[in-house]
Amino acid sequence: MSTTQTPTLEVTPRTKIGTRYAKRDRAAGLIPAVIYGHKKGAVHVTVDAKAFTEILHDESHLIDIQLDGKNEHTLVKAVQWDTFGTHVIHVDLERVDLSETIEVEVEIQLVGEPAALKEAGTVLDNPTTMVKISCRADAIPSHLEHDISELPLGEPVTVGDLTPPAGVTIVMPEEQMICQIAGVKVSAAVTEALEGGDDAGDAEPEVIGKDKEAAGDSE
Repeated sequence: MSTTQTPTLEVTPRTKIGTRYAKRDRAAGLIPAVIYGHKKGAVHVTVDAKAFTEILHDESHLIDIQLDGKNEHTLVKAVQWDTFGTHVIHVDLERVDLSETIEVEVEIQLVGEPAALKEAGTVLDNPTTMVKISCRADAIPSHLEHDISELPLGEPVTVGDLTPPAGVTIVMPEEQMICQIAGVKVSAAVTEALEGGDDAGDAEPEVIGKDKEAAGDSE
């Protein structure tokens, strides 16, 4: 849950804006991007696709941008992917002051291998994979970890169970469910279908051991 070192990325101003020119940039291994915020005008730039993708894989939220010999601290505000979700096609970068408090979403990483999940007919229900936090821009953790190695069947892990690092506040309802180990049993309809009933196509597995109220809060 420690913060990562802020990467540096050199960008180049875009002199021509439009779909045709954006396609040319992407074909050349560049990603169109826009830098905005802090009462300064928006600047259209291109960033190296390979370098930016590596930054995303390192779970970095902040990037030090070098433009025309000047350095600016920016937050990765939005990333647009292609239809297949394999290539970044546009990036929004928001200028930030490292001392200001901001809100950002980070990934929840579940660690450990609970014994309950090794039992036959159990599944891990994980509806919430990101958590919104508030902290200084220079203290954004790459992710939040939660150990589920001792998690029993049917007991939900909620946002309130997470332990953020010092200086980080979670700004989501504490009762929102993150995950739960649920047991799956064959319903009477499925049993009847297996015995030759006519409604085999309509039968669905029934999930048990699931806190209905907690599940409702996660929607």
